[in-house]
Amino acid sequence: MIKLSAMLVIVGGLLSLSACKQKPEIYSGHFVYGHEVREFIPCGRSAVWWQADKEVVADLLEFYQSKITQPYQAIYVQAEAKLLPASTDGYAQDYPAVLRLDKILDWQLSVPPNCLVSPQQ
Repeated sequence: MIKLSAMLVIVGGLLSLSACKQKPEIYSGHFVYGHEVREFIPCGRSAVWWQADKEVVADLLEFYQSKITQPYQAIYVQAEAKLLPASTDGYAQDYPAVLRLDKILDWQLSVPPNCLVSPQQ
């Protein structure tokens, strides 16, 4: 009986922890894709390297590649994402952090004027 009670307490605790899981953070900003470039510049911040599973960004990259008129042209993207520490290898090591894109919420060809970019830090 004690084992069953202990098991119920543990299961209840795990369920309450999963219910308290943090909501994903929403990032909006400039999205740039090209040869050796994967840059996301959150509105009002400096550039970070982005990463995502191909499935997460497949539609976005198709839109980007079919609509841009200049290499490395910025478009506006809003995504659920998580900010990660800087990478220690590859092209991403030139950026102060990595932004893992988990879900693309919206994209537009033009960046709204209120989405300013900070100078590189």
